[in-house]
Amino acid sequence: MNVLIAASAGLAVAGMPGALLGACLGLALHARGRLRRAPSPLRPALIVLLIELRSGRSVLGALQTVAAAFPGDVELARAARVATISGLTHAVLPMKGELRGILSQLARAQKSGAALGDTVRAMIEADIASEKATRVARSRALPVRLMLPITLLVLPGLVLLLYAPSMLRLFEDLSGPFS
Repeated sequence: MNVLIAASAGLAVAGMPGALLGACLGLALHARGRLRRAPSPLRPALIVLLIELRSGRSVLGALQTVAAAFPGDVELARAARVATISGLTHAVLPMKGELRGILSQLARAQKSGAALGDTVRAMIEADIASEKATRVARSRALPVRLMLPITLLVLPGLVLLLYAPSMLRLFEDLSGPFS
């Protein structure tokens, strides 16, 4: 949508080269926005953790396997290393963001003796529910976001399509045939 608006603005300002430049600018902004919203590897890591816990591995072994499965995640590797050295409860302290919440829930479940598999499954379901809520909110905002392109691009063309023949006929009747 932004690409279409940028291309239309470029066409109005500088003709065909402006339309190409506007489309390129719109695509670059779109790609930048997509990179900024890169999905976190939280859910796949939780799924691997759940599989490891359900197969009978310890929390520490499962955490090490998850860190090995996602070598690009520095925070996860650091959490596995700290948990190996000083325990899961001490691994929570230096962490930030989503991983801190996951590790704190795992540490609490391990201390209380709760089923770790059920805890991880609840975290996966909460992540799915939050993603679904985000998608629903974005889809509900779509009609409002589409009003601007429809108003600026489609409606003027429709007006020209409907009124141009009658206006030409009116001018022809008033001034005589065009030669």
